[in-house]
Amino acid sequence: MIEEFAPAKVNLTLQVGPARPDGYHPVDSLVVFADWGDRLTFHPSRELSLDIEGEGAQTLRGEDENLVLKAARLLATAAGLHHDGAAIRLHKQIPLGAGLGGGSADAAAALRGLNRLWALDWPEDMLAGLAAEIGSDVPACVMSRPLRMTGRGERLEALARWPEFPALIVNPRVSVSTARIFALYDDEPKPVQARSTPSATDRAEALDALRSAENDLQSHAVRASAGIDTVLQTLRETHAGTLVRMTGSGSTCFALFESRSDADAAAGHVLAQQPGWLVQPVTLQGSHSA
Repeated sequence: MIEEFAPAKVNLTLQVGPARPDGYHPVDSLVVFADWGDRLTFHPSRELSLDIEGEGAQTLRGEDENLVLKAARLLATAAGLHHDGAAIRLHKQIPLGAGLGGGSADAAAALRGLNRLWALDWPEDMLAGLAAEIGSDVPACVMSRPLRMTGRGERLEALARWPEFPALIVNPRVSVSTARIFALYDDEPKPVQARSTPSATDRAEALDALRSAENDLQSHAVRASAGIDTVLQTLRETHAGTLVRMTGSGSTCFALFESRSDADAAAGHVLAQQPGWLVQPVTLQGSHSA
């Protein structure tokens, strides 16, 4: 049996440019990954199958093609495999449509896990190149470490130095349409500002870099869903957070903290007010050399 972890993705910053002729929006985003997410297991089999349990399992079972199966078939075709299959089990914790890259993380984990199960020994850059055919966030999720994501998401630069951050991830169990958020953004698009790739040896230096860029979709998501503004305000009221922001196109928001105990205390504060929300203390992983 092979196991793979599919960590939740958090966009610490997200600049978005006007739509390109191909319909994609250029982005410039600082992306990190949590120590919390989905898990996949892989068993040898002659057939390809997927069993899903956990968060949103019923909805995912009703999809015509889950991204995990799409990734599996794409890898098998690219590797020239005709008789190899896998029995895959996906245990979901990341909410659907939450801006945490759950589907992309699962697809990336499928590529990594099947690369091992089928003994392909493909290097990471080959898997990331294939991942770009699945979705814009999948190449970043293949790497699953602090990085800068540009282009439509396919151009990646790992951060040589970036500290880990205790954080609190909060999702109000409210779904927002990514297409709707981008449509609102397209009413008043702005060019992506040229920036250098950030590097930070400690949290103070990292926070300075983060405050120089925001999430360009946040204000539009707040217009589309009052629930997001409620989450942001609730996180600000914990007072211990050093930065409060939305990730991706929503509806999940996060706060960064000085310590995990501060994040845990903030989680208790939020849950006391909103027991129906997903409230998850995490550590956002840093670069190994940080």
